[in-house]
Amino acid sequence: MVEQMVSIGGPYLGVFLVLLACSLGLPLPEDVPLLFSGFLVHRELAHLALMIPVTMAGVLGGDCILFALGRRFGHHIVEHRYFRRVVNPPRLLMAERLFQRHGVKIIFIGRFLPGLRPMIFMAAGVLRVPFTTFLAVNGFAACISVPTLVILGKIFGHNLDKITSEVRTVTHFIVLAILVGLLVTAAVYFHRRQKRLMAATGVSPEAPPDTLAHLPPQAEPLSPESEPQQDSAAGER
Repeated sequence: MVEQMVSIGGPYLGVFLVLLACSLGLPLPEDVPLLFSGFLVHRELAHLALMIPVTMAGVLGGDCILFALGRRFGHHIVEHRYFRRVVNPPRLLMAERLFQRHGVKIIFIGRFLPGLRPMIFMAAGVLRVPFTTFLAVNGFAACISVPTLVILGKIFGHNLDKITSEVRTVTHFIVLAILVGLLVTAAVYFHRRQKRLMAATGVSPEAPPDTLAHLPPQAEPLSPESEPQQDSAAGER
């Protein structure tokens, strides 16, 4: 079954496209395809030395698209026929408030906050963070998170196969249980961390999307290049 899933376009292209789609509104956390890519490596359908650069390219490529959309359209993106569906207006406003409080270091933190991650990267564009700064900080964080998730997927697949083939082997079951426990613990920690950060912004999660285009950014531009967004970005495309 796994072989059929990756037969079209190969595993590398498939994983790359799914990661890009996650940034553009696919309702799937990017952590899932990253773990699955590690499972493909375990099944010898891909090579780890190639999969890690491919997943890095997919993750950073999607992040750069979000950054570019924020920089090009600003809050007027909600008036764009094709791109408004990738925006969560309340979370975008929250992300801008977080930039006001924490500066560019929120880009690094955002890499580990799945719920806020896309809007933090879009907010970096809205607030005109220099692209080199955005890429350096986000790239550094991705160098930690992306290979870790890919390797965890590989280890998870190895221990899962051991359990199914050697039911009496308790050691592999214990290792797998520890891995699952660590993943759950990390997920709970970052979820709580994200909720605290969101609450600290003071932005209502029910902020109406229609008002976003008429609101100014919730923080000062973080680059000297602070000219206002061009009105030509507004309107239906």
